[in-house]
Amino acid sequence: MNHFEYVSKSKYMPVKKELIKIINQVQDELREQFTFDYKFIGSSSRNMITYDPKTNKGYDFDINIEVNDFDENYSAKELKEILINTFNQVIKLTYPYASCQNNTRVFTIKVYEENPCCINIIALRSPKIEYSCDFAIVNTINDYQQEYIRFNKNTHEYSWQMQCKGYLLSKKEAYIKKNKLTNELRKIYLDKKNFNTNPNKKSRALYAEAVNELYNAHH
Repeated sequence: MNHFEYVSKSKYMPVKKELIKIINQVQDELREQFTFDYKFIGSSSRNMITYDPKTNKGYDFDINIEVNDFDENYSAKELKEILINTFNQVIKLTYPYASCQNNTRVFTIKVYEENPCCINIIALRSPKIEYSCDFAIVNTINDYQQEYIRFNKNTHEYSWQMQCKGYLLSKKEAYIKKNKLTNELRKIYLDKKNFNTNPNKKSRALYAEAVNELYNAHH
């Protein structure tokens, strides 16, 4: 069993505001090259951020970045590298984040509870993450599909890859909100996270299960 619990709004909101400030500074730095829009997605967009205090992962945010490059002046590689380099420049000024990690689907910034350089390597103790943020660079095709920049770590190649935009839950979510079932949804979702034994099942799948289960039970 896991030990997930909700992060209070008073705890995560200052971090969310700080992330917005960082993004705005990156937008200012890149304005002469290209502009971009951003959107909080997943648990942070629903005010349902969770974390497991028994682990060292902390809590996280997910943000989509959509670049306005209509003439396709930049390759997938150029876009991701420019964004990573600019985020690094901004966070190094006054923010506590470690440098960006370039992952397959996203790039990530993290704040550790202690300086990772001070960790006793011999003891093999991983630094505890206080909070982090994953940025995906996307391009919306239609209401159902997006493409994202994928980084192949083996070949060091970048490419645009298609993905489903997400679960179609808006009508069911509206029903749950209208009928004041949000607290029940939060309980079901948290239970699903705590009793989930499949490491490949992501939070968004568990959330979709919770929405469908609650909707079907009341509708």
